[in-house]
Amino acid sequence: MKLRVFKYTLLLVPVIKNIWNLFGIYILWIVLHFICSNLYVKYCTPNTIIGFLSSPFITSLPQCQAFRWVIYNGGNSIMNMWMILGIWIMKYLVVIAVTNVKMC
Repeated sequence: MKLRVFKYTLLLVPVIKNIWNLFGIYILWIVLHFICSNLYVKYCTPNTIIGFLSSPFITSLPQCQAFRWVIYNGGNSIMNMWMILGIWIMKYLVVIAVTNVKMC
């Protein structure tokens, strides 16, 4: 039994590494985008009257600019990820459609 589990583990490790190599950067962008979006709201635009009055001064701080940079570029990376995935799926759908038309 242990040998069988070990054998499957040896087979799964390369698969997990390949998945991480393919999607790791996108997972990192998604996590960074989520964290920085929440931190920006908490530290750069507090939801109080004082936060409203001080937000023009706070938003120019370096950490708030860094949060905005990560939010903007993370959003672009996530959008590009979906476009690449859509194009990849369409590539296979077009091949299936062309094959079905040739068969008819």
